[in-house]
Amino acid sequence: MPDLASLRPGDPERVREYQLTARLGEGGQGTVFLGVSPTGARVAVKLLRADLAQDEEALERFVREVSTTQRVAPFCTAAVIDTGVDQHRPYIVSEYIDGPTLDAVVAGEGPREGSALHRLAIGTVTALVAIHQAGIVHRDFKPSNVLLAPDGPRVIDFGIAKALDRTSTLTAMAIGTPSYMTPEQLAGETAGSPADMFAWGCTMVFAATGQPPFGTDSLPAIFNRIMNMEPDLRAITDPALRDLVGQCLSKDAALRPTAGEALLRLLGHAGGAPGVPAPTAPRGILAEGSAAAAQQTGPGSGGQAPAQHPGAGQGGHPWQTGPDGYPQTGPGRAHPHQTGPGGYPQQGPGNPHPLQTGPGGHPQAGPGYPQRQTGPDGYPQTGPGGYPQQAHHQQGPGYPQQADGYLRGGPDGYPQQAAPQPYGSPATYPSRGASPYPGQGPEPRSGRKVWVAVGAGLAVTLVAAVGITLALRGTTPDPIVSTHAGSTYPPATSRPGDSTPQAGDPTATPTSAVSVPPQATRTIKLPGSSITLHESEDDPIKLSAYSLDWDKNLYVRAPGGSFAKNGKYFQYTTNASGTHALATDKVYDKNNYAVVSVVDRRSGSVSKIKITKAPVYPTLPQWSPDGRRGLVTLYEAVGDTSKEYGYAVIDIARKKAAIVRVKEKDAGTWSYFWRGDGRAVGTWALAGKTQRIRFYDLQGTVLQTLLDVGTPVTVEGDDISPSGTLLMTYCKGTEREICIWSTAADAEARVRIPFATKRLIGWYDDQHIAGWRRKGTGYEAVVIDFRGQVKRVLATSTDAKEYEKQFMRFTREG
Repeated sequence: MPDLASLRPGDPERVREYQLTARLGEGGQGTVFLGVSPTGARVAVKLLRADLAQDEEALERFVREVSTTQRVAPFCTAAVIDTGVDQHRPYIVSEYIDGPTLDAVVAGEGPREGSALHRLAIGTVTALVAIHQAGIVHRDFKPSNVLLAPDGPRVIDFGIAKALDRTSTLTAMAIGTPSYMTPEQLAGETAGSPADMFAWGCTMVFAATGQPPFGTDSLPAIFNRIMNMEPDLRAITDPALRDLVGQCLSKDAALRPTAGEALLRLLGHAGGAPGVPAPTAPRGILAEGSAAAAQQTGPGSGGQAPAQHPGAGQGGHPWQTGPDGYPQTGPGRAHPHQTGPGGYPQQGPGNPHPLQTGPGGHPQAGPGYPQRQTGPDGYPQTGPGGYPQQAHHQQGPGYPQQADGYLRGGPDGYPQQAAPQPYGSPATYPSRGASPYPGQGPEPRSGRKVWVAVGAGLAVTLVAAVGITLALRGTTPDPIVSTHAGSTYPPATSRPGDSTPQAGDPTATPTSAVSVPPQATRTIKLPGSSITLHESEDDPIKLSAYSLDWDKNLYVRAPGGSFAKNGKYFQYTTNASGTHALATDKVYDKNNYAVVSVVDRRSGSVSKIKITKAPVYPTLPQWSPDGRRGLVTLYEAVGDTSKEYGYAVIDIARKKAAIVRVKEKDAGTWSYFWRGDGRAVGTWALAGKTQRIRFYDLQGTVLQTLLDVGTPVTVEGDDISPSGTLLMTYCKGTEREICIWSTAADAEARVRIPFATKRLIGWYDDQHIAGWRRKGTGYEAVVIDFRGQVKRVLATSTDAKEYEKQFMRFTREG
């Protein structure tokens, strides 16, 4: 395990919510501490030097850059858990890996050889594939940034060098270790993904010899060898590996293989043959690389084990192939990873490693570890069957309300949206005789946001980079090409094997083809109101219910299309197919439990699901994207007001709810919502001037926090786009612009839409949003494109006072 040292006088005892218990290391960037998260998990907390970024803008830029590491798939890497600023010093919280660095093991035991070296090569290049496919360049790959954990090598500190490079005090600087720098870096050129492959080759030579290929003496001598001399690779006895390392050490960056090509070659796949362009490595190949590397590579594994091909059959290798041809553990073997559906690794019986996988094969926690379950494509999921469980809100006797019988409004007197949709509506508070108005609750505290990735409670070790800083000219970030709508695409110079966002991937962006909203073909005067609905049969969203007078009067749409008043529920929303609805009951059951109803709209039958006992109550039901689960935000009534409690997830098929008490005190003022993949829930976290969007898995473990994404805006429907790749907020400092952000956490607005509004309906489709605006003495709901141009009218309300107390729930059909 890493060497631990006691805290020194002057060391902080805490960094934000993380308690520091020991020192793990110190280097040129800062100090790494062993810490404990609020959930009790061990984490590595890297506290950077205060002088690395001396102004607020530089600090924010650093946090944005580091937070992009949340894109990296969990294959042979240590996940970044959190990042931010504490006492004017940037910090990074990572998974704690209980294992020594590669340089420490080589120094103590000698070089790696044989199968141990081969597995080390596979594991580290697998990590680089995952890093590069997330659009990130490591830029400081070296032996001290490779940890040899019990389940294989883990690469750490990716993305930090670029973040430091972009801070105001380090502009035109590169962070690196001389012996692992590239010819192009020394020439002042951009360090892209080929630079990582050069550093990987250097690291493999170090692992095989105990020395980097270009020496460790004076800087002029090292740099001269890097630029002009060929390395001695004779210590690498495997001809295929030696040839691959040699190509990676090419002086010409264009001649180096990509990480994807290198991985395919190491795994013996034809697509990785020299000269044959390799496709982007699928997750199954990443899993195969992770599995092959997971055999013992740490201390004491210098190479005695015989090399075996990861694709070997049942008889002679622990890895059998699963349904998709990817490896899985064979019978009778005790390897830490077995594969689940899709062939991705999961924990084997009796194995102590904390990482298991759910469907999709990505890590989830084992017994005694914080849960980190994930589903297909690597997104977290939880609950029975691995799916979030949805809940409902109801109110009845015993639900408190304001003295005036109404809920408190937000800024400017407008109600703040709550749980009905992803990312954001503020919490609701119950009122006498009526359910809380969606979005109602304490006014959001003003402040900024920052993107923060939080891993699910598993510990990661960040070893301090003990490199030197070299002043280089002309160092620039990797190119990004943006369209007018803010979509980001790989540069035109992308090479075979580099990653390109695919449809459904969290980094995917809208296509260039712009859809045209259909024109309204009918108008519907909504009963009991001044509202007129303008509707087309081809609309992707349709009104399923609306409430007036702060939820006192609910109107529900019948299967035939008409609306009728309903006195049983506070809130009501239908699923995408229109067959069922979730509704929060007005009356507690006989045991004083709040109840959510699942209504079969075809037969009229109703299933009652107990949620929470008074005084805790649910509000604003939401269907998960796949319709198998539901979500409600929970509040606890206290006197004539309420306080944040957590959320509940309902398994629709099993008719059971899982209650999650959220301990973070800054979360839950705004309601919880589904993440676009339906495997995590989010809410705004507000603390002073800091406003963040935080995601939790379905058991309450923090997964990710998004910083610098504007400020909360009330949304009646979905904050997340239909593709699950975009979200919307107010742009920072204004309520006259809506900012569209990528859910991939790159913290740069894709587009700013000029649209003054107090309330949005949500996403119309991936290229249009819908919201309310002033119209004469009333309001109208319109569909607008990303330029702010009105394309359709959805509804009109001629009564401004009625509008302020109304809530309309549009449901996406499909």
